[in-house]
Amino acid sequence: MRGSRIVIAGIFILEATALPAQAASPLNPPLPPARPAGIDPPKAQGKYHAEDQASEPAREPGKALPKEAAPAPEPQEVVTPSVSSACSGFLTSGQVEAKRAPTPPPRPGCGIDEPVTLSAIIRPDGRKISVAASGVMRCALAKEFATWAVGDFSAILETGGRKIDTIVTGSSYQCRPRNRVAGAKLSEHGKGNALDIRGVKFSGGAHALVGDKASPIPEALFTSACKTFATVLGPGSDGYHEDHMHIDLAARRPGSHYCRWRMP
Repeated sequence: MRGSRIVIAGIFILEATALPAQAASPLNPPLPPARPAGIDPPKAQGKYHAEDQASEPAREPGKALPKEAAPAPEPQEVVTPSVSSACSGFLTSGQVEAKRAPTPPPRPGCGIDEPVTLSAIIRPDGRKISVAASGVMRCALAKEFATWAVGDFSAILETGGRKIDTIVTGSSYQCRPRNRVAGAKLSEHGKGNALDIRGVKFSGGAHALVGDKASPIPEALFTSACKTFATVLGPGSDGYHEDHMHIDLAARRPGSHYCRWRMP
């Protein structure tokens, strides 16, 4: 029996010493077989592989990439309001060159009812009188002004054979306080309800201008305007109308007018 145990122990010792040295150590795993020649390694998978990185724009170190341009704002729709039948009849009467105008951008306290532009007035004999730089105004004001222009206005100024070619105007619609004084009440200009007249040009080149001592507008024109419009201001009124005549259709008591001027 003792001899048999010695033989078996010897067999185990021989088998243990017969195992390869590499298999006995987990720190030396077997290497994979070599890749056959001519086969490229597979591309890395995922969002940021080499091709994606190559497509990104190059930039200098420390310099941020350019930002994308902001989209252009959508153009705002231009609104041309409808007008009353009375205004429409005036625009298509053949007595003026006038048309509806877009509504000015809204501003606090300001606005204009039935905005129009007036570029010429046609006299009964067919002669055209241009209206320069009148801007946008209320249709009611344009109608009143055109009627006055072919009546007393022309009769007073067209003397000695002179013929009016152009009426030179200043501002009409402007959203601002009276005389542009901060804190003052809203001007009638802020409603398109006022017009400034600077003078006239006659055919042949002569002219007459408000406040011009050499070629003045006659005082009779101011007197006539005061019978037609609610407000008339001119030189000597308040220091703000030395070179033009201000006319408007401000709401007043029937038959009431506010007129101030002093001719130089």
